[in-house]
Amino acid sequence: MVQRAGAFAIAAALTLSAQAQRPQQSQSRTDARRLVILAAEDTRAPTTDDVSALLDLARSQDVVYQAAAVRALGRLERRDVITDLLGFLSARSNEVRAEAANALAQALRGEPLPGVPAGQQETAVREALLQAGSANYDNKVVAPLNAIARALGRLPYDRAEALTASEQFLRRVLERATATGGESAHAAAARGLESLARLNRRLSQPFEEETQTRLRALATSRSGPADPRRNALAALVASQGADNETLRKFVDDPDPEVRRQAVLALIGTGALISPDERLDRIRDFLADRSFMVRYEAVRAWARRAPRDQGCQPLLEALNDDSLHVVLVAMDALADSCPGDAVITDRLTSESRTPPPQGNWQREAHAFVALAKRAPDRAQIALPTFATHIRWPVRMYAARAAASMNDVPWLTRLAADPDDNVAETALPALRKRVGAESDSAFIAALGRKPHPAGLSPGARPYQVIRTAALELKGAQSTPQLVTALSDALQRITAEQCDTSRDVRMTLLERLSEMGSVAQVRTLTPLLKDGDPEIARVAAALIGRWTGAVPEIEPVRRTVLLPNDEELSPTQTATIEMASGRRFSMAFHMDQAPLSATRFIRLVKGHYYDGTTFHRVVPNFVIQGGSPNANEYCGDCPFMRDERGLLMHVRGSVGISTRGRDTGDAQIFINLVDNARLDHDYTVFARVCGHDMDIVDGILEADQIRRITIGSDQRCF
Repeated sequence: MVQRAGAFAIAAALTLSAQAQRPQQSQSRTDARRLVILAAEDTRAPTTDDVSALLDLARSQDVVYQAAAVRALGRLERRDVITDLLGFLSARSNEVRAEAANALAQALRGEPLPGVPAGQQETAVREALLQAGSANYDNKVVAPLNAIARALGRLPYDRAEALTASEQFLRRVLERATATGGESAHAAAARGLESLARLNRRLSQPFEEETQTRLRALATSRSGPADPRRNALAALVASQGADNETLRKFVDDPDPEVRRQAVLALIGTGALISPDERLDRIRDFLADRSFMVRYEAVRAWARRAPRDQGCQPLLEALNDDSLHVVLVAMDALADSCPGDAVITDRLTSESRTPPPQGNWQREAHAFVALAKRAPDRAQIALPTFATHIRWPVRMYAARAAASMNDVPWLTRLAADPDDNVAETALPALRKRVGAESDSAFIAALGRKPHPAGLSPGARPYQVIRTAALELKGAQSTPQLVTALSDALQRITAEQCDTSRDVRMTLLERLSEMGSVAQVRTLTPLLKDGDPEIARVAAALIGRWTGAVPEIEPVRRTVLLPNDEELSPTQTATIEMASGRRFSMAFHMDQAPLSATRFIRLVKGHYYDGTTFHRVVPNFVIQGGSPNANEYCGDCPFMRDERGLLMHVRGSVGISTRGRDTGDAQIFINLVDNARLDHDYTVFARVCGHDMDIVDGILEADQIRRITIGSDQRCF
């Protein structure tokens, strides 16, 4: 196997290169230390020299680099650094102690060390965090205490008594915070308790009553910021402690996020609240002043009430000021109150031809709902939707055609020039006609980049992957094998890290349909830049030939950022095609690699003309794909930079499909999303009151351009 260059060697080479390019300036020691840390993170420190370099920097006297090195050690997600990390819980710097607590929780995600008894490291880390937490608690040191509280919530637990010990400590933090007015400690302890309950349901032990009482008091308190109340309510929901009396108090809470969570609690409280009272509370929330609350209330009504209470609230929601609320009501009416002719008539009238410009979503959602509810009526409008000038409308037409079992239109839409339209039609077509659709799937496997009307980076990975997935179990034919093999070779030649998912699926189908004749196709993959692809190819060749070949994957390197790129005061302003714009500031200290990668792509106009292709109200919006879908992004993988930052409303993250698989697509959290914490990078935050702009973004809304500057509102 080819030896990969270590981070230390890469950083040294980059330093020498910088000196050669700028002989009049000496490369500072500070720059070299920063490069070592960033290179180690990018390569995941493959050599012992790299780990030693990080440990040396973690023991330095410079707090900035000490904290960064401790953070980098945790991001390795390796248990062999745990013993070293434990010592940093007592570092002089509050920042370093906070980073150490977070790093220890990350390190425990690594594979168990050989020869170390099961649970030994988990116990050592938990006891060390509890001890350090008590010391910071007694001394009222907030930053490390908050990090420890959140870390305790996400540690792995296999014994109820260990879980209870952490619960009791977090309750103590709530008690101290209550006595001293420490809102950030409130929020951190409650978030830790939420994680503790959500991640450990298998231990089936509810929180102690004293803990529940503390959480209820915090959740219903009207003083101070909203974050502690939000987290406390989330913890109550996760631990099944949101009782009837508590839920009654949220109808008029001043924070819309708290009221939204209360709706979710109402849906899941089971026997804790009577059905009649639950519906009364949902009715209250249907008239809420915040669209995010009304949206959740419409979903709650659709889930709980139509059979006994009818669909009038859903019909009334079609007149809501928020299009998000209108769309979720239309989607619900597709299956609710099926015998109500008034609803069918309303959806028929709403299924007008969408305009060539402006919003199209209302008409498209109404049409899909009508296709499910009254396919005979929708049949009349299907040709107009299926031939519309705008691809999102045709994509929704494919969904409608699937509901209507319209094979002729599905066949036509499966050949649509837009990959997203074709990808929507293919599964439904296969389900209805089986092998008769082979020609459509062969054509899909043969799709090439640059489909009509989209940017040069619009690679058809998603539609090819879907075609390969749907061929699972299909009868092997020479034509299908050739199409799969050609697609694999063509995509491999593009040398995109982010083609992993589509190539893995192609290899799966070749393993079913292919034979030793495909060894020639797979042999080049033994030196592929993606070791995962190389390993699968080697195993498949071995199965066909009886001898597993050696793999020699060659890692592709990414240019590390320079000092200018790491400026902490840069912001990005995203201008939408509608003319509305919003800004976001970068977290250069916590996510420098992600931020600089994004900035470089912005300066290269990569994002201009892309869309927010995924819009899930009360969750996230996601965009930045040249082909407006999940599987098309920038080619090199981005390394995860999971750290202390949380996925709260307005935070901006990097979309991934596994560890270190970012493709430069971004997502913006529309609400607090605790379940995303420490699994996805947070690299920026939306500025000021710009979340009002973000809230109004709809599916497929286009980004006109992004510019880099310095928006003073963000700092």
